[in-house]
Amino acid sequence: MNWKNFGALLLPGLLLAGCYTAQQRPAAEIGQRPPPPDNTERESAVVVAPARERDIQISAYEPAPVLPLVPLHSKAVGSLLKAAQEQERNNDLNGAVGTIERALRIEPRNGHLWYRLADLRYTQGQYGLASDLASKSLTLAGADVVLKRDSWQLIAKAKRASGDITGAKVAERKARMLN
Repeated sequence: MNWKNFGALLLPGLLLAGCYTAQQRPAAEIGQRPPPPDNTERESAVVVAPARERDIQISAYEPAPVLPLVPLHSKAVGSLLKAAQEQERNNDLNGAVGTIERALRIEPRNGHLWYRLADLRYTQGQYGLASDLASKSLTLAGADVVLKRDSWQLIAKAKRASGDITGAKVAERKARMLN
């Protein structure tokens, strides 16, 4: 038997198998429900006492206060942050930038580090770069509302310093929305 004959026999069989439906089972018969039990005995046993009035005051729901999230750093990043703070105190801004960039190589998805770098760049007068780095901090802030607000405020300062008043107003409005 060649393949053409085999295919000619197989194709109708597959088509018939695809069209096959199983027999439907008959639906369940609906019978009469038994009458509900007589509850007069139970109702007579229940004694209902009148409600006593009390001085109950119901207050509106108040959400828990938002606590600032404490950033978690590895020990290496923590020591690099301390070194960067010391360098910044000694007015070695280039050294502080280099130290923060080293920390970012260790933890590149840390929004707090990106904010620190943006703040240092703002202090150096690199307003466009500071705004861009603060935007990067925003994308990595997650649920940290304080970091988001600080990043928007830094973006507003950088935009205002670079002459983009409209952009600064937009960023300030977004920062106020997070208060």
